[in-house]
Amino acid sequence: MSKPATAADVADHNLADDVLAFDRVVRKTSPYAHIVSPRFYTETFAETLLDWLESQQDWHLREGILFEQYELGFSRFTHCKEIEGLWDGAVLARLRDGVTSAMGTPVSGRINIHAHKLVPGQFTNIHTDMIPEETHRLVVQLNRGRADDSGGNLMLLTGPRPADISVVFKQDSNSAIGFKLGAESFHAVGRVKADTRFTVIYTFLSDSAPEGKYSNFVAS
Repeated sequence: MSKPATAADVADHNLADDVLAFDRVVRKTSPYAHIVSPRFYTETFAETLLDWLESQQDWHLREGILFEQYELGFSRFTHCKEIEGLWDGAVLARLRDGVTSAMGTPVSGRINIHAHKLVPGQFTNIHTDMIPEETHRLVVQLNRGRADDSGGNLMLLTGPRPADISVVFKQDSNSAIGFKLGAESFHAVGRVKADTRFTVIYTFLSDSAPEGKYSNFVAS
């Protein structure tokens, strides 16, 4: 006989309902296995989070051979009540279960969350993110509506050359794309031509990864 739900259980369930939609998820196989969710957050939370991202002044510029972008981690913002659903345990547990179901393979409850901001001229070149401890990536797009010719589209490729582009995703706000990281997971972000491109990045970590190296990952 199952135990009756406690007030805390109900509160956790309600918060997960308030934050995550993650519905109508489709799994595709080309150029490699990936999932697409046309509505990741609830409309209310997506709007709140986008407002919050637009208001932040603490973006850190990172530049390298493969990329140029602004980054922001959420570990310093646990006092921000309006977005605390991002790292709530019940929300992350539901996300873990949803990604496991959609991908057809188990993912860990150790999840890192950070955000990227790209402005005109910034980009991410073709790469695979082959870091042993990082198993899957999920990218949530947030914006006020971006024209098709504004640049900054996420692309999946069959190989390491621009000619290998297989899928180019439209930048529909509150849509999400997830995939397993590995030798075949070539992806890139085209150079932004206009306006600002925001994304929230969920990285799923192997359960065997050392705790000290990934202090920003949380267990759900």
